Amino acid sequence: MGCNSSSSALSCCPNKEFVQDKVCSPWSGLGAVAAVDVIVYTNNITQNIVGTGYLQYDIGSGNVSLEVLDSTGAVIGTAITLTPGTSVAFTYRRFSAIQVVLPAASAGITFQGEFCITTRYPIS
Repeated sequence: MGCNSSSSALSCCPNKEFVQDKVCSPWSGLGAVAAVDVIVYTNNITQNIVGTGYLQYDIGSGNVSLEVLDSTGAVIGTAITLTPGTSVAFTYRRFSAIQVVLPAASAGITFQGEFCITTRYPIS
């Protein structure tokens, strides 16, 4: 929200009420011959959303990628690569889904971690 100023008056945008929710959950997936997408969050509220959180990668073999998708399914920015035992914090806005991509050629290998996100969105 921005404000407009002039030499005679200062006027601001009207106040909006926001909702803030926090969700944390474990994630897991089983590797396969081809890369596997594990959806860890889907935005079913609105496109006008901001999410801050982290992805923790605890168990697995090889690197996984964190991808944040827009409403067309395209990756926002660049995918983030994680190695076993690492985590990454993020903040994104106007996203549709967040997924972990398990590497190809990892058939039968279990991948696990934790995903946590705090979302904020306006109430109409």
